[in-house]
Amino acid sequence: MSGSPQTSKPHPLHARPRCDDDDLGAPIPESPHAVSVCLPKWADVIGYEEKEPRVIDRMRTGYPRFFFHPLITEVRAKLNPRPGYDVLPFVGEAAARECAQLTGGQAATVGGLWATYFPSAALPQARAYWQHAGRIFSSRAAEDWLGGQPLTATQAGLENQFRQLLAEWSGAPEEMVSLHPSGMAAIFTAFRHVTVRRPERRTVMFGFPYTDTLKILEKFGSGVEFFPRGDAVDLAKLAALVSREEIAGIFCEFPSNPLLQVPDLPAIRRMATAAGVPVIVDDTIGTSLNVDVLAQADLVATSLTKAISGEGDVMAGALTINPRGLFGNTPGAVHADGVYLRDLVVLEKNSRDFPARVAQTNATAAALACFLADHPAVEQVFYPGLEPSPAYDALRKPGGGYGAVLSFLPRDPTTNSPRIYERLRISHGISLGTTYSLVSPYVQLAHYHELPWAHACGIDPYLLRVAVGMESWSDLHERFSVALI
Repeated sequence: MSGSPQTSKPHPLHARPRCDDDDLGAPIPESPHAVSVCLPKWADVIGYEEKEPRVIDRMRTGYPRFFFHPLITEVRAKLNPRPGYDVLPFVGEAAARECAQLTGGQAATVGGLWATYFPSAALPQARAYWQHAGRIFSSRAAEDWLGGQPLTATQAGLENQFRQLLAEWSGAPEEMVSLHPSGMAAIFTAFRHVTVRRPERRTVMFGFPYTDTLKILEKFGSGVEFFPRGDAVDLAKLAALVSREEIAGIFCEFPSNPLLQVPDLPAIRRMATAAGVPVIVDDTIGTSLNVDVLAQADLVATSLTKAISGEGDVMAGALTINPRGLFGNTPGAVHADGVYLRDLVVLEKNSRDFPARVAQTNATAAALACFLADHPAVEQVFYPGLEPSPAYDALRKPGGGYGAVLSFLPRDPTTNSPRIYERLRISHGISLGTTYSLVSPYVQLAHYHELPWAHACGIDPYLLRVAVGMESWSDLHERFSVALI
């Protein structure tokens, strides 16, 4: 955890982060396809969640699964639903038909794209599918369609080249890697795969996860057993459960979001194997360069939107099959929506310095975690590299680190979290893995309408999550030192 490598070429958001009042609603980064948006003040975060016009009217973009991109809104208008009906475009026929089934609507092709028309009253259900399943229509595809361009199918050569790159990083054969329009789409595909195998059986969520993973299991399955702590006590409860009940699948993150907890994945794997239960791991925060989770899982889902892209201007996901796992003999059974060609071109270009970025952000995040842990203004820091984690180190690759994401809780958080958030001169937006640092009051954004429940699960609503970018450690040290005064 000592030392920090030399900083690479500066990003514009290093010198001028988006965190000022006049940045409200501005995209992060400055791109028509940015996946994050600036909410500079704590009150802006609350205003966004409460749908205050003061905030909503300033929003030029938002995270694409939660916020309809302006280009998507324009596509919806041109798809011209009849009175009393609404419409959403989708990545393809399967997604459009699935949304239609959930909303009582109808899937159709219009001008070369698939869309679902449904009664206006069913918009909440359609939005939930768009958000949770993540099989969304790309903003670049929307841009092309609005411009009268054909929606170009992906190039097999480029897709195979990128899948091979992902395979090299994960250690899987290329044919075991599939591409999806978002990280959640990869998780949703894994969910569908395991529940088809064991229909009408419950799933398990082990550890407190990113919000939409649990929502998928709750809303689209036959019930879920949730173990929010993900500790040794929960592990014993999980062992008892799988010994008495046939489970469709066990989902977990390595490490978790936002507390960076590390499940005992080898122990989970042993009990799951004995019961014939597939294990599905989200390695987005850990990354395949830091940790090797494939041997401990049947399916590994990764949000390519985050560290593998690094720029925050493209949505994509991957699902990797363990060739020695329960699905190793049937890789073709995993339905893959793919990634829109223009998105894939951007993603491949962005990913070229992924290993160098991981090495630097590992070191800088570790230094920041140590600094915060020793700071008198900080109550607690959550980062897997601060204390020995046998479960993490057992799967850490040679030369791998502990990732670029950490969370911390200031002392007297009700007062100090908003103050520190507003004083901290890094971009104020929700994402991670970017070449520029980001800070967010993550729990407020992810769980605003269920804060008491999240708190009961051990997630403090005033937690601040930091995604460390490629700024130098000396630069970030100064910015955090000033904010914490």
